[in-house]
Amino acid sequence: MTRVFHDQEFHSFFDRNSGKTFINLEFRNCNFVSCRISSTRDHRRRSKVRNVRIVDCEERGCVLDAAIVEDVLVDGLKTHTLLQTWGAVFKHVTLRGKLGDLMISPYVSAFIASGMKDLNLQEAFDKANHLYYSSADWALDIREAEVVSADLRGVPGRLVLRDPETQFLLSRENALQGKWKDVDLTGTHWKTSIEFFLETSLESQVLVAPKKNPRFRPLLAGLWALRDAGVLE
Repeated sequence: MTRVFHDQEFHSFFDRNSGKTFINLEFRNCNFVSCRISSTRDHRRRSKVRNVRIVDCEERGCVLDAAIVEDVLVDGLKTHTLLQTWGAVFKHVTLRGKLGDLMISPYVSAFIASGMKDLNLQEAFDKANHLYYSSADWALDIREAEVVSADLRGVPGRLVLRDPETQFLLSRENALQGKWKDVDLTGTHWKTSIEFFLETSLESQVLVAPKKNPRFRPLLAGLWALRDAGVLE
């Protein structure tokens, strides 16, 4: 049985090293402030989020750490700053409707992402996440997502269901060939995005032209230029 929450505010909920499973929940028109899920440095103690629906909600200052997220729908989510995930994995998660700024990072923490390396910690999560994705049929469905921005470096591109007109697949093989360096991408951030992708261990990533971004048209044109050059699929 699903527990449904309407028009409620959740403030300063902090989940650390619990290994809990949050299951069968639905949130409608709710507000999340300074909440954090699955903060842990041990991949065996990460929390799970299963069978959850988030509809027309709003968040401010929240973080999703290294959780296992499965069978989840996010349909409309206002973000006041960049909503980040750190080392989380996803299976059968649908993002649709109007969404804010999203970043799915392969790094376990912002400290590691900024160069303060904890190689043993990152390697442990990289191995656990690779094993998790090796048996997944798909991770994210973003075909109907209208985002302000979306950085999906933490999810293998082959496991993302995408709109082929605005969301393109970049493979490591194509990126390493370097043809993207000769494409005119003035006014876009795509060269930086490709450089960041090459710093990860992923074999592929989806690049998204964000439909709610004021620069949607030039960003989309840049992706099509890369597509025409054979860099993207």
